[in-house]
Amino acid sequence: MTTHPAPHRRLLLTGLFLALAGTLLLLDRPDDRPRTAATAQPALPAPVADQAAESPPAPATTTSVQPPARTTAPRKATPAPRTPAAEPEAVPSGLSVSGDGPGGDYAIQRLLDRTTPADLPPVLERRLVALATRIWIAETTGTGRENWPAYFTGTDLRAPYRDVRVQAAIARRADDRDDQVLVRLVWAGAGALGDFQDGRPAQVRLVLHHNEWEPIR
Repeated sequence: MTTHPAPHRRLLLTGLFLALAGTLLLLDRPDDRPRTAATAQPALPAPVADQAAESPPAPATTTSVQPPARTTAPRKATPAPRTPAAEPEAVPSGLSVSGDGPGGDYAIQRLLDRTTPADLPPVLERRLVALATRIWIAETTGTGRENWPAYFTGTDLRAPYRDVRVQAAIARRADDRDDQVLVRLVWAGAGALGDFQDGRPAQVRLVLHHNEWEPIR
C-alpha cells in the first residue's frame, strides 16, 4: 500500500527552499553602500607640466658682489731737479766725433775750440781754416786739385767722395812755430758705396812760404 507524505511536510520543504534561494540572491547583489575614502581609487599624479605651472618658482639666489678693496695708490716720487747735461769731453786728435747733421756742427766746433787754447789771431785762423777746407774738399772729391799741383802730385783719387762737408775746424801753431800751422778738421761725406758718415777726423798742415800759406805733407 502506497503512502503519500503529509501536506504540511511539503509546505515545510517549499519554505526552506525559498529561504535558501533568497539568501543566495542577497549574497549575489552588488554592494550599494558608498565607497569610503579607504576604498577610493588613488588620484593619478598631475602631469609634470601642470606641476611646474602650479608650483611657485623657486626664489632666485643672488650673489652679492663685494666691492674691490680700496688700495692706496703709491705716492709719486718727486722728480729730482734736472741738472744740466755735462758738456762732452774734448776730442783728441784722430778720434771720430758724430754730429747730428748740419745742426750738430756747432757742437762739434765748440768741442774742437776747447781741445787746445787758441794761439793765432782770430782773423788769421779763419783764413787758414777756409784754405784748409778747400784743400780737403779737393783731397776727397778731386775738385780743385789743380790749384795745388805740388801737393797732389802722385796722389790720384780712385774713389771720390760725394756731398763732402767740413763740419768744424781749428788752426793751431805746429810745434810752436810761427811759419807752420796744423788745421784739424771734422768732416762728413758719402763714400763710393753711398754710405754716408759724419764726424770723420782729418788734418791739413800749412806752411808759410813767400808770404803765402801752402799745404805740405
